[in-house]
Amino acid sequence: MVPVFIPLALFVFYPLFRTVYISFFEWNLVNPKREFIGFENYTEILRQPEFITMLLQSLYYMGLALIGNFLLPIGLALLTLQVSSREAEIYQTLLFIPAVIAVSIGTLIWLWFYLPAGGLFNAILGAWQLPRPAWLNDPSLALPAVALVANWKFLGFHYLIALAGLRAIPKEFLEAARVDGASGWNLIAFVVLPLFAPSAIFLLVSTLLQSLEQVFVPIEVLTVGGPAGATDNLMYSVYNEGFKFFRAGRAAALSVFLIAAFAALIYWQFRLLEKRVTYER
Repeated sequence: MVPVFIPLALFVFYPLFRTVYISFFEWNLVNPKREFIGFENYTEILRQPEFITMLLQSLYYMGLALIGNFLLPIGLALLTLQVSSREAEIYQTLLFIPAVIAVSIGTLIWLWFYLPAGGLFNAILGAWQLPRPAWLNDPSLALPAVALVANWKFLGFHYLIALAGLRAIPKEFLEAARVDGASGWNLIAFVVLPLFAPSAIFLLVSTLLQSLEQVFVPIEVLTVGGPAGATDNLMYSVYNEGFKFFRAGRAAALSVFLIAAFAALIYWQFRLLEKRVTYER
């Protein structure tokens, strides 16, 4: 186990413990001096109303990621199984194209789409004499607009995972269910989805864990957290605190909050879902 443990120790456990250690200090990254302040970074974060706002916005991002990178890929994969193999290859190629485009390049393309004057979306709305919103300057529209870019970028990858999981279901089970009279939604709900559950759990966990990371570049390119913090979240705030304001202790404390939240979420998911899943097919 040593060849596996050494990389884990160097790149997972040591950074984790180091982050917890730094969170107990007041430390400016450009100054070698550190001052031990205990839990003050944590209490200061919890006292600020902006923390609750960032937490709610992080949950909002994760909810939108569940729609775009979990439910939608599964639905598209189910539809793909209904077409011929040639058509399925075309759909897989088209849906996977965004995944091979650099995140920054793809986000710049969407920036042109969102431009208030001269942007593609407002040009289409203007042609139909419809209101043309300021997509990235409206606090109510900016967060969904940014999340849409991340969902578009990573949809193809999650779609292929879902499609592979569905194709791995033994055809004998489906044929037996059809012989017993199952068809349509009953076949999907009571045969396909239960057998797909192991792949669904992997897809669900990876979607939630990566949701805030995947939206980082779209936030940085499109809004920089604005307008008025409407597109900020916990992970982006860690970056701001650590590498823009150089408050390493505060950034580390936010990271600990984020790690604890994800750990609790994953534990709850496995406790809730593992009881209903069998890995034997």
